[in-house]
Amino acid sequence: IENGWQGEIINQRKDGSMFPISLSTTVVQNEKGEILGMVGVATDITERKQFEEELQAKEAHLSTLIRTIPDLIWVKDVNGIYLTCNKMFENFFGATAEEIIGKTDYDFVDKELADFFRMHDLNAVNAGKPTSNEEWVTFATDKHRALLETIKTPMFDSKGALIGILGIGRDITGRKLAEERLKQSEAQYRNLIETMPDG
Repeated sequence: IENGWQGEIINQRKDGSMFPISLSTTVVQNEKGEILGMVGVATDITERKQFEEELQAKEAHLSTLIRTIPDLIWVKDVNGIYLTCNKMFENFFGATAEEIIGKTDYDFVDKELADFFRMHDLNAVNAGKPTSNEEWVTFATDKHRALLETIKTPMFDSKGALIGILGIGRDITGRKLAEERLKQSEAQYRNLIETMPDG
């Protein structure tokens, strides 16, 4: 090891138990450049490793939860570039998350719809709070149309700077159709009552 070494290794305690350490070694030379020895600094990183494992487990749990939620979920940065999305959103664009991340709406839908999405992103940003709207969309995977109730929420860092926009889209097609059927039934009932003879 000409210039020393730095990395993580597993070490053994006196009781035989194993634990991770961060090890950094430096080669010590005299004035002539002859190697005299090596100095090493070892740090017990057991707690850090446990924290990293817990964090990874929580992230995996959250990722699984987000991917299995039946709503469309996505996050964009301030410029409208996708940072992440779930499975339902993949179905909307007909692309994988890997293909979506780093791109914008203009890469997947026509300009008119992309402009519509961008306008509502900016509405949420300007409002500084969650905003909602309804929009008809066509899913790329099977071409079915759905009415989405979309909530867009601006996201801020700890210093209050805008870092992105969280979007959640819920399919309310069935509810809307049921409301329309109910309105039609009520209208038919009123017509029936109005046309009934008195007495």
